[in-house]
Amino acid sequence: MVGMGVEASEFSILVVDDDPMVTSALKFFVEMRGYRFASASGVGDASRKLASQPFDAVLLDLYLPDGDGLEVLDRCLELDPAPAVIVMTARAEIHGAVAAIRRGAADYLAKPLDLDDLGARLEHALGHASMRRKLAVLEEQQKQQSSLVARAAAMKEVLAVAARVAATPASSALLIGESGVGKEVVAAYIHEASERRKGAFVRVNLAAIPESMVEAELFGSVRGAFTDAKRDRAGHFASADGGTLLLDEVCEFKPELQPKLLRALEERRFFPVGSDRERRMNVRVLAATNRDPTEMISRGVLREDLYYRLSTIVIRIPPLRERRDDVLPLATHFLARFRVELGRPSVNLSSAAEAALLAYRWPGNVRELRNAIERGVIISDSDTIGRSDLGLPFGVEEGPASGGPEQRSSESETSLRLEDVERRHIVHVLQQTGGSKTRAAAMLGVSRSTLWEKTKRYQID
Repeated sequence: MVGMGVEASEFSILVVDDDPMVTSALKFFVEMRGYRFASASGVGDASRKLASQPFDAVLLDLYLPDGDGLEVLDRCLELDPAPAVIVMTARAEIHGAVAAIRRGAADYLAKPLDLDDLGARLEHALGHASMRRKLAVLEEQQKQQSSLVARAAAMKEVLAVAARVAATPASSALLIGESGVGKEVVAAYIHEASERRKGAFVRVNLAAIPESMVEAELFGSVRGAFTDAKRDRAGHFASADGGTLLLDEVCEFKPELQPKLLRALEERRFFPVGSDRERRMNVRVLAATNRDPTEMISRGVLREDLYYRLSTIVIRIPPLRERRDDVLPLATHFLARFRVELGRPSVNLSSAAEAALLAYRWPGNVRELRNAIERGVIISDSDTIGRSDLGLPFGVEEGPASGGPEQRSSESETSLRLEDVERRHIVHVLQQTGGSKTRAAAMLGVSRSTLWEKTKRYQID
């Protein structure tokens, strides 16, 4: 129960009290419960301890020989994350405890201490400390996922265009690129670099929404609009109000529903399903696809007028094989993330692993690179990730990274080679998932229908 799933030994407690008898008793009390113990006898000593290591909770006497305990409380509250401070004070000096609570202390106890009461209050404070830890990890993960690495000239150009889009109030943009190149990351960059960053960034995978629910998912619905509509429901447009909405896999959107989307984009208002009251929207709409929009228009899959409405600015994100300067910086970026996430702070890439990363063609792009680094951190049985730990398919390395005869081959030969690489990569992922097309599609970052089309085209059973 203690610490919401965090081991007790991971919690550290600082006792700040100048009474050796109190400190000794609390040392026994803290260590008996499996927590790590440290002590300080005054304001200066406590300040040095707080600066040298993090603590989850501080048991603080307000009356110290070299100053006021409230000074220690203030130093605690300046830390990020701040430890929970439980003030200890004599019954006759309860006004000091009240002042400390108003200042930001988590709790107070009157001396002489009731250890059962202290145990309950400390456990409660450490529960909150555990939650703060989890939130800090989630925030760091979100920061890592939304960050961009762009060393290659092609990606720097992408970011320059994205920054111009972000500088406008609500201009649309269409992000085009293969699966896994980072379309969502670029969309998140536009959102974070814009005045809309305080609003929500909402991503919608249009291919993943059941056809019967698309309209309600996008525009919301009112109670009784259909059989299962037991309450009013806000759609994605409403959720993104004041922020940014990313319509991913827009070429998978059913043609018969595209006029309603076009109307909403043109008029910036929409009707929730079952409602006769229009709702206005204040949303920047970005769209993304791994298909060729002109081909989809010619096939009648994408309406031409919707394409022109979405493509105020077209941002083409190059595949990773065309921006090799980004491979190792991206690998380093993901390695730093998984060191923290998987608890392996000392793990590094071997020179052979780095060479393999540079030689590989990355048909799965940045997503595949991220998965390879995560696998390497997990699989490696030492602090060095070897080439085999990355799990790259055998026999699909590109060979010379640049300038070799292979790169001067004809366009038709390159096309054939890329198709062969894609086929082998799909086979490799299907083997990893035991033949599950649903899981394989998720790993590849495509819809199940797209994967089905590719397995049919490449005659993969």
